[in-house]
Amino acid sequence: MASEQAGGPAAGNDVVLTRDFVLLFISSFLFLGSLYLLIPVLPLYLDEVVGATTTQVGLLVGVLTFASFLLRPFVGLKADALGRKPFLVGGSAIFVVASLLYIPARSLWTLPFVLAFTGAGVACFHTASLTFVGDIAPVSQRGKSQAWFQTSFNMAVMTAPPLGVLLADRLGYNSVFIAASAAGALSLAVSLFVKERWLPRVSGPGFRARIADIRKLIILVSVAIFAGTATLGTIEAFLGLFAESEKISNFALFFTISGAVLILMRLTSGRLIDTAGRRLTGFLALIALAAAMFILSVTESLPVLCLSAVVWGVGFAFCSPALSAMLMDRVPSDELGSAFGVYTAAFEGGIVFGAMVMGPVVTTLSFRHAFAFIGCVCLGGALFFIAFYKRLSA
Repeated sequence: MASEQAGGPAAGNDVVLTRDFVLLFISSFLFLGSLYLLIPVLPLYLDEVVGATTTQVGLLVGVLTFASFLLRPFVGLKADALGRKPFLVGGSAIFVVASLLYIPARSLWTLPFVLAFTGAGVACFHTASLTFVGDIAPVSQRGKSQAWFQTSFNMAVMTAPPLGVLLADRLGYNSVFIAASAAGALSLAVSLFVKERWLPRVSGPGFRARIADIRKLIILVSVAIFAGTATLGTIEAFLGLFAESEKISNFALFFTISGAVLILMRLTSGRLIDTAGRRLTGFLALIALAAAMFILSVTESLPVLCLSAVVWGVGFAFCSPALSAMLMDRVPSDELGSAFGVYTAAFEGGIVFGAMVMGPVVTTLSFRHAFAFIGCVCLGGALFFIAFYKRLSA
């Protein structure tokens, strides 16, 4: 197995902010902005315009995530065979069209197809963009490159939802769909100028051996990221209800504080992933996420909730970039898309697990038990990661 920082196509070049990196960052911000203009508005649209029940709203929104989850491994595989750029362009193009389809699609029979189409766009762009960073990142700064690039996601999540809600309140739902389509069009326009860096897959006598060699690595990082994002799914689904039941006001500060900490840490300290190593930063990030959930499980006041937000923001700031950099180090370029396809599916699977599987735990026991349980899941993921990492280094 290769060392933690193996050579690659970017070897010898230490510049992170290249032309293609900046273009990809802008395109990603616009693409995720398009998605998060829709995310907070869709449940309201389904309820008020379509007339869906609460259960139907949950199932319909779940179609988007499930479609993305299913398609990511396939997208990653094809990105190795056809290149990354077709999926960058294709994902943005899907959003240009899909966002507008919500305007005529006001039926419970047609909306699942539109939501699945939207999910396909997410699978294409997100999987291909992470893989593309793997193609262009300097060998010595792969962790920093992923940390900086993934900040585009966080910036979109912080800015787009309030804008979407504002547009819906002032101008109606159609204005949100038109704005999302426009953001998708801008993302498409920017992505057209990104230069493809992919090289065709080279099959040969050692091809199957290489696949077998990296399979354990992909399983390791997928389990780790699943454990990490399970905390996100649980927080997104249940924090508001928990705060209401405990009479903790201004609980939304959790998202503001964690988002600000996350962006600050990634931009100022992303280099730690390269200097301290993937193993240490990945392990400590998972420990921090577990600690944040344990703090939430005993939270009774806003200051403790804010402390949990800080700890969670620090953990999530390093978790995904460190694990992504590990894939970039060890997976050959002609198989990197396949690796990221599985990895991003696990990323999304953890969110779904945290949001859906914890529902019965909350109903049967309590919010606190659910938070503690997810903390144990994350802690278990950290221990699994640190225990099996050494075997990959042999």
